[in-house]
Amino acid sequence: MLIKRCLVFLVCISAGISCFGQFNASAGNDKVICPGFGVVVGGSPTASGGLAPYTYSWQPTTGLSASNTANPTATPTADISYTVTVTDDTGAVRTDVAIVYINPITYVTAGRDTSICVNSSASIGSGANNYPGITYSWSPGSTLDDSTSGAPVSSPGLSSVTYTLTATTAGCPPKTDRVTVTVIPTPPINAGPDTTIQEGAVAILHGSGGAAYAWGNTPEIMYIYSASCDVEPVVTTTYYLYGTDPTGKCPGYDDVTVFVEANDEVVIYNTFTPNNDGNNDTWYIGNIYKYPDNQLEVYNRYGKLVYKTSGYANTWDGRVSGEELPAGTYFYDLDLGPGTTKHHGTLTILR
Repeated sequence: MLIKRCLVFLVCISAGISCFGQFNASAGNDKVICPGFGVVVGGSPTASGGLAPYTYSWQPTTGLSASNTANPTATPTADISYTVTVTDDTGAVRTDVAIVYINPITYVTAGRDTSICVNSSASIGSGANNYPGITYSWSPGSTLDDSTSGAPVSSPGLSSVTYTLTATTAGCPPKTDRVTVTVIPTPPINAGPDTTIQEGAVAILHGSGGAAYAWGNTPEIMYIYSASCDVEPVVTTTYYLYGTDPTGKCPGYDDVTVFVEANDEVVIYNTFTPNNDGNNDTWYIGNIYKYPDNQLEVYNRYGKLVYKTSGYANTWDGRVSGEELPAGTYFYDLDLGPGTTKHHGTLTILR
C-alpha cells in the first residue's frame, strides 16, 4: 500500500497536478424530526477529497443505526449533536457536526394529576407548552378558561374531571396526553347540637366529620385540637369548629352555641390532673369568682392540712411550697363567706 501511495504521488508530481482533492468531512445539515421518527445523517457525500477508502466514526452513538458508516439513521429521543470523524487512506482526519432537533411537540404535556377543594381552581398543562407552530385543543373544555391554551385554568366545581389534550403541528402526527383534576369533597364538619348549661358548669362539645380539628373562640376552651373539647363560658357563647379532610388540604366549618343560664351556686369539680399538659392542670370551681372572700382548706387522708388560701381563684396546681402532692384523695372545706353555706367533700389528684 505504501509503495502504491508513493507511486501515485510521484506520478502526480511529475505531471504537475494535485494527486488528491481537498479533503473534507460533512455531517450534513441540521435537521428537525418528529417524535419517534428517524432521519439519515451525514453529507452527500460525507467524505470528499483525500484518498479513499475512508473510515467513519460517529459520536455519540445514541440513537444511531450504526456508528461506522457514512450515512447512519438517527432516531434520538432528545435534541442531540452528532460529530463525524473521517479518516482517509493517508491517515488524514477531518470532523464535522450536525444537530438533530426533536420537534417541540414531543415536549407537550397535559401536566401532572392534581387535587383541589370544591369550587377551587388549578392550572393544568405546562407553561413550557408555548411553542410556535403548535395548536392545542382540550376536551372537555367547558370547565376551562381557555380550551386552546397550552396551560389553561381548570375550575371543575364539584366533580372531578379528566382532560384530554391534543396537540398538532405541521409534518408530525398529533400528540395526546391526559390529566385528572380530582375534587376533594368538603368534609361534613358537625360541631354538635346547641346546649344549655348553668353558669359555672363545664360543657363538653363533640365535633365530628373531619380528620383533624381546631376549635375557635378561646381562651376558655380545653382540648382545643381534639374532636371533643371542654368549655366554661360565663355568658352565652358561640364556638366555631374547623376540620379538615384526611389529606389535610380541604377544610369544613360548623358552629355550636352554648347558652348559659344565670346561676350563683358554685360548681365544684372533684378531680384535676396537674401534669402540665395545659388541660385541667388546676382545681376548677365554677362561679368561685363571685365569692372573692372565700376561705379554702385542703387536708390529706390523715387529717393534715396541706393547702390553705383566701380568695381562691382556680389557680391551685396540687403543689405545696413548690412540692407536688402525691396522687390520691384529699378532703376540702370551702367557706364562701358570711351568710353562705359551707361546702365539704373529697378531691382527687391524678398524675
